[in-house]
Amino acid sequence: MTRFEVGVGGWEHDCCDPELSRFTSVKWTVIPVAHGRFVETHHGLDDSEGLKVVEVVGTVVQLEATERDGSRTPITRIPSGRALRGMDGEDAGDVIGMHTDRVVVVSDDGFIVTVEVRD
Repeated sequence: MTRFEVGVGGWEHDCCDPELSRFTSVKWTVIPVAHGRFVETHHGLDDSEGLKVVEVVGTVVQLEATERDGSRTPITRIPSGRALRGMDGEDAGDVIGMHTDRVVVVSDDGFIVTVEVRD
């Protein structure tokens, strides 16, 4: 098994992404970025103009929030984009620390999702 760190967040997640939780399956298109990481994307792929787009199919094994100071905090889930924007009447959109139950203040950079894929 191989693990990939994938950046998720910003306007793309806010737009239309669903809630993410550990041990769920994902099938994403990602773009490689610095330091061996990837960024999930699903908008404008026809206009990628030479960017290498990779498909990642695997299982979410870890979720982290990138806090305003740049630190990473393990979290229980990533709320849907609608919930994060306060537009979901059934979900307050709170991001909760994995072992602390505290509300985590997420930076604009969003979240890091570790996805495990079969070799």
